[in-house]
Amino acid sequence: MPDKSKKILVVDDNRAINSMLVNSLESEIGIEVVSALTLADAKIIVEQSSQSFFLAILDLNLPDAPDGEIVDYMLAKQIPSIVLTANTDNYIQNTVLNKGVIDFINKTNLNEIQYIVDTAKRLYENFDRKVLVVEDSDVSRMLLTTLLEKQNLNVFEAINGVQALKLLQTQKDICLIVTDYNMPKMDGIELIYNIRKDHSRDEIAVIGISSTNDSVVSVKLLKSGANDFIARPFAHEEFNCRINQNIDAITNYKKLRDATIKDYLTGLYNRKYIFETGTKLFHNAKRKNIQLTSAMIDIDHFKKVNDTHGHHIGDLALKHVSKILSKELRDGDILSRMGGEEFCILCINLDTASAEMVFNRARQAIEDNPLQLENLTIPITISIGYTSAIVDSLDQMINNADHALYEAKNTGRNKVVAFTD
Repeated sequence: MPDKSKKILVVDDNRAINSMLVNSLESEIGIEVVSALTLADAKIIVEQSSQSFFLAILDLNLPDAPDGEIVDYMLAKQIPSIVLTANTDNYIQNTVLNKGVIDFINKTNLNEIQYIVDTAKRLYENFDRKVLVVEDSDVSRMLLTTLLEKQNLNVFEAINGVQALKLLQTQKDICLIVTDYNMPKMDGIELIYNIRKDHSRDEIAVIGISSTNDSVVSVKLLKSGANDFIARPFAHEEFNCRINQNIDAITNYKKLRDATIKDYLTGLYNRKYIFETGTKLFHNAKRKNIQLTSAMIDIDHFKKVNDTHGHHIGDLALKHVSKILSKELRDGDILSRMGGEEFCILCINLDTASAEMVFNRARQAIEDNPLQLENLTIPITISIGYTSAIVDSLDQMINNADHALYEAKNTGRNKVVAFTD
């Protein structure tokens, strides 16, 4: 499967559409887009390019390739393609789709231009998305997998519901499941019912598939928790549309949820999330099910950075520190921006000796990696206060870590201090 380092190629002899596509793709996706006006120019670009293309967006009728020769050339070069045309003839459309292109799009209005950009953006983002196909028929499973991989999705396969549930335990970031209804050991309805015990419709989309003509099956699948249903036999275009719509729904929900629990600047969790999640962890620690450590972090002399270099550089410093902290802390640690230049960390099952080591490692990493700008190097240090003592509430525990932080700042900064009564 191609990787995300590749580029997009746009080939269209309409200069206005060509320019609009290039500008929109580069702006919304943030990757390099190369363009050509003819098949001859496109061939030169492909042959001479040191970096390959993960997608080509092609005008079906070019001055030197009036009968779609550009499509055959790109597919022969194994470059996935989206085809554009002002021709609405169904025969031509089906002929092109049967060649194995990703999509066939009519470019008669500007709304279609945005659809092209959205499709390309989705294909690019799909490199990071995992889907699961659950199907006991080898032939059907291969077809579904091929269609999904053509969309750049990372596909996992299971031959029944039992195997699918085991896969979900190890691949926790699967966003979409396509499952057959009639399978041995565990059918689609029972599988969906088990999935919904731990994952809502907003977390993992499930599409049920069946070749039965009984409408009751589709109703049962939907009532058991499926997001959508597709009846066999289906058109490949319909399948792709259903896949894309469900992935978009999951993605949009995640964006909305992230907007409420994450800091807009750094992408870290926010104060609201740390108290909502942390309170549950605190009660578990109170019952001695886990050990909980709270730490407060402050960027030393941050006001001086803002006053000297401006708030834009201050924002870059916050992002810089956030990135290093995220890298240095353990995967299970919860890192949040509390506001301004203050951060909070909640760590599970971190003993006192290990806490001192983990926080000092993070502190040292910040000191060793100043913020590097084009003509400017800004040294940054942090102070950290922490506690593992379980008191009356999470709020009090964080306050105790904050007291230790103040001690760190008042005794020289760029150090880690544990809270003591």
